[in-house]
Amino acid sequence: MADEQLLNSFRALIRAAEEGAAIPPVGENDLKCLHEASIDLAKRYCGKDGAISIDLMARACSRDADLPAVWLRHTQLRLLIRQGLLAEWQHGTALDDAVFRVAATLPLSGVHFDPDTFIRQLRKGAAVGNP
Repeated sequence: MADEQLLNSFRALIRAAEEGAAIPPVGENDLKCLHEASIDLAKRYCGKDGAISIDLMARACSRDADLPAVWLRHTQLRLLIRQGLLAEWQHGTALDDAVFRVAATLPLSGVHFDPDTFIRQLRKGAAVGNP
């Protein structure tokens, strides 16, 4: 996907999300790889939690990943981490796989996860929609 086209897809997703649109589920491995890339970047730049470039996201995620949706879900996941809500599932900078599974599949309309629903799904030990 060309850079301008990808940038436009990010803008479109943000606009739609701000209007309450449903955000599609993503691959849990894409979220995990983006999280690891973010941690690696912070380590290389003395703990700075800066923005990840689209290029780095594209390299971290699978070829067919919906990058805007992965990015939005990852941003919300980082917010939950910063708020200390995932401490039970966090080991240093690593997160239990269940966190990525829930973050990848939890129904999301608009730009924010509902923290209570997110935690409830983690405690159930399974992602939404899995038997």
